[in-house]
Amino acid sequence: MDLRRKCLVVPFVALGLLGLGTPAPAGAAVPVTRPADPVVLTGADVPTLIGRAPTRIVALRWTGTAWQRRHVQVDERAVVNFARIYGILNAPTTAFYGSQPGLVNQTVYTSGATWTGNDVDRTVDADDEIVFMARDGGVRATGAPQPPGTAIGSGVEVRLTDPRVADSESYIYLFERATTGILPGGAGPRYASYTFRLTSGSYKTTYSRFAGPNPEDSRFRGATYQRHFADRWLSDELTIVTNKVLSADLLDRQKVLFAPNTCVRSETTFNQTTGYGTAEGAFVVNKNGPVRAIRSYVGANSGPNTQRTHLLYDRREEIVTDLRVHSIPSVMDLFDYSTAAHGMTYRNSLNQSGATLDGTPDSLVPGESSWEQLSGAPGTITHVHDLVTSFPRTVSTYHLDDTTPADPQCTGDSTAATTGPNITSSIPCTDPALACTATLRGRRTIFYEGPGGDAETATAHRASVTLPVVATAEPWTP
Repeated sequence: MDLRRKCLVVPFVALGLLGLGTPAPAGAAVPVTRPADPVVLTGADVPTLIGRAPTRIVALRWTGTAWQRRHVQVDERAVVNFARIYGILNAPTTAFYGSQPGLVNQTVYTSGATWTGNDVDRTVDADDEIVFMARDGGVRATGAPQPPGTAIGSGVEVRLTDPRVADSESYIYLFERATTGILPGGAGPRYASYTFRLTSGSYKTTYSRFAGPNPEDSRFRGATYQRHFADRWLSDELTIVTNKVLSADLLDRQKVLFAPNTCVRSETTFNQTTGYGTAEGAFVVNKNGPVRAIRSYVGANSGPNTQRTHLLYDRREEIVTDLRVHSIPSVMDLFDYSTAAHGMTYRNSLNQSGATLDGTPDSLVPGESSWEQLSGAPGTITHVHDLVTSFPRTVSTYHLDDTTPADPQCTGDSTAATTGPNITSSIPCTDPALACTATLRGRRTIFYEGPGGDAETATAHRASVTLPVVATAEPWTP
């Protein structure tokens, strides 16, 4: 039986926009670098590892003369009823300002530290994720011996190729740790760290799932950036790390609104009870792993099943938002930068020459942009946007740079340095608990780097998201 599988599907784009790399000389293998990009396999991609303990999975690369250990992480997933995430078996109608979480079942990351609970199958199963960094690949282990400390017969060879670079090829090898023997060294410290801290204390005993706020002092620290979270939907600090030196805090808030001048819904109302309804919500998972951190939560006023997941790597972040709510008129997902970002250049795929962020309104070409970027002395932040809906929609890129804006700033400070996708058309019901079948998923991939980013940098990041590293896995024996 052929056990080789392609684990990542290449999305469709207009390939002429991607600026693909120069082919290598014929016959020359080029290592896959992709310094910010992860590789994510599922258990179904590596059936040799199914049934083994996640904590015993190890990754190694072959240098040509020796085995070297690399970081790998197994994230367990399961189909979970959302009433379980809220810590209740039967969702009472009176407890929610909206639909019933008990009527929704979705595949989510699992955790015994939250009400989500652990995966029933505590071994690697078909929907669990195995993740490592593309940059950690080595050469093919032709003629290499069985690595010390690994179980014979557990080996999986994962071949990595970069669709943007001809003749590119690297290899990572996955094994189960043996009960005896010492593994090769070389992995070093974990790539990043995430600390989830409620100011009230333990999550299960102090978190209010049916009213807010629930203040936090949670922080992610990576090689090129740091993020701070002050409540479930409230991200209020962002700093760039260059040569181990932190920039000033560049973020006022990451905001969610229906539309400009409309403050009835926001990231603040999602977190705390107001006159417009309750603020039910809960965490799916908070995980600090050696390769990535996962912060996933549910609950946005009358959308108790709306979910946002942050996948935080050391040089990039992915924010996945699954909208599950009754019909709404529109929605905006924005980054509002602080005045510390003044002097940086804002650009997007429709305005590649850019404009200075300085508190003075700009005149930019309107429309839906596939990427946005802020670059300057503090560093470079590039956002790549992907929006998948089951219905037609109209999207524009909202940009407001104004020290004294006419649009009220519903949350945060009084100035505006705000950018992001704005779905201006109406959105049908997307909540499966209301028997609705329409879907909306937004994925924002953010790259954090030092100074010097430009339109070419952003276009390359757009290409790397559109054409991810391709991985194929097959059993390996020495």
